[in-house]
Amino acid sequence: MKDCQLSIIVPHYNTPESLLTLLKSIPVRDDFEVIVVDDNSTVPLEELQKELADFPMVHFFVNDSGTKGAGASRNVALKHAVGKWILFADADDYFTENLYDKIHSYLDSDYDMVYFPPTSRDIVTGNVSSRHVMYMELVDNYRENPTLKKLTEMKYGFCTPWSKLIRRQVIEGNNITFDEIMVSNDIMCMTKCAFYSQKVAASEQTIYCVTRGGKTLTSHKDEKRFDTRIQVLVNRYVFLRENLSKKEFRYAHIDRLALGKLVDVFIEHWGMKKFFEILKLYHNNKVKYFDVGLLNPVTLFHKAKIELSWWMDIKKHR
Repeated sequence: MKDCQLSIIVPHYNTPESLLTLLKSIPVRDDFEVIVVDDNSTVPLEELQKELADFPMVHFFVNDSGTKGAGASRNVALKHAVGKWILFADADDYFTENLYDKIHSYLDSDYDMVYFPPTSRDIVTGNVSSRHVMYMELVDNYRENPTLKKLTEMKYGFCTPWSKLIRRQVIEGNNITFDEIMVSNDIMCMTKCAFYSQKVAASEQTIYCVTRGGKTLTSHKDEKRFDTRIQVLVNRYVFLRENLSKKEFRYAHIDRLALGKLVDVFIEHWGMKKFFEILKLYHNNKVKYFDVGLLNPVTLFHKAKIELSWWMDIKKHR
């Protein structure tokens, strides 16, 4: 293999047909590698193994870390990655057409991270989903108006691993790993990648389609997982408060996210006991949960519209 430009990392569990759809959306190039890490699937994978013979750039591993989850699987993959750049993908999503044409101009650039506005699709109806809207707007808003405020909103609002090129040295040089937990395993990893990326770009090209329609962790209602999400939010809040300037921290809208989790308590009917547990956790970690920006009725209406659309999508597939 010539010098590897790109490592595409894919955690996989029990979705071999979707994984093949994803792999077919990746161009076969001798300077690309795809690292699939299976999280000890419980469905037969014999047919998948046969199909993989048609994808010479794919390296298939099994998560042997002793810890289940996408975070642990991605950490296994990172140990094998040799590409100059990293792209993360989920096994039930796929890349849009002409991936190489859309990213090749960045491969020899000096950027640390490049953000791409994603799209999304409901796999049940075939229609466009709402899952991508918030991330698309963050990228488009910065590209159209590259201020510190828009940059900070994009870097710390776009906290999923997909639809962004990340220089591998940013991850390795700062000892960044994914949390090995069942949900929100990517939040701190992507927060740190954003923080340590000194030079970033926002593309107008869409390279990634995230899907909705299965019983994913995003849509699964579980109190233990909810508690994990709350703790990760607190960890993230503290990290950014300690590392960002006061202005950047304000622009990151972490207070708004903390408030959103309190609202989720009532949306999910967890009860007042859970509400006060979270308030106590916030108090102990000096987490504020009021964003003055929400006093702007235009901002409040826009955020509420996105959140309502997001929750209606989730409820529809539970």
